[in-house]
Amino acid sequence: MSDEVLHGGNITPVVRSGDVVKRGAGLWTPTIHRFLNHLRDRGVDWVPQPVGLDAEGREVLSFLPGEVPAYPLPAWVFEDHVLVEAGGMLRQLHDASLDFDREAAIWQVPDHTPPEVICHNDFAPHNLVFANGHVVGAIDFDTASPGPRLWDLAYLATRAVPLSRLEGERVVERTQLLLDAYGSDATVAELLEVAIARLWDLAEYSETKAVELGKPELHEHAEHYRLEAAHLASVGL
Repeated sequence: MSDEVLHGGNITPVVRSGDVVKRGAGLWTPTIHRFLNHLRDRGVDWVPQPVGLDAEGREVLSFLPGEVPAYPLPAWVFEDHVLVEAGGMLRQLHDASLDFDREAAIWQVPDHTPPEVICHNDFAPHNLVFANGHVVGAIDFDTASPGPRLWDLAYLATRAVPLSRLEGERVVERTQLLLDAYGSDATVAELLEVAIARLWDLAEYSETKAVELGKPELHEHAEHYRLEAAHLASVGL
């Protein structure tokens, strides 16, 4: 059976081989696999199950069946029920991470303060698995690391509300819907403030990876994130 290259994988190419997916591993991979097993032990059964490493040293994970939307995202991704489902699942993930043993853990992405939970750090529609228009799973945990709850929730808002493409009452309404689904007592304004900081951080990370991996296209991604951050700062909510 030949491998199928999956869309996405801007940092690390991902291929599917039957019932598993394979991608490049790093020093952080054992920590991520331990974290995924921890989540599954806590009842979060909608994340990939680690299988190990293949002969080429790539990590091997179970394939989650369903549809992972590609950009430009289809209109159905922005249905209100998707926000509710994604927010609830992110809360379940965060709560399950509270008792994860962080001793000797190695992360690809630095911690962010306060390190309340283990953040996915890219929890957005392009890393969510859908079936019949409903969220049934999440993938791409390789950049997970400790951080505040709002760090993940604010980034989800930028992509799923989406903060950068809606203005006025509807964007406030949908952002509050997400906060309520997660069970957060943060205000829309507080989430927006974190979202702006998150985009600036992502721009810096993309610049670093562009040089580290020799991928100049990531410089364009970084510029996009900076423009998004500036837009959100100018609009306000």
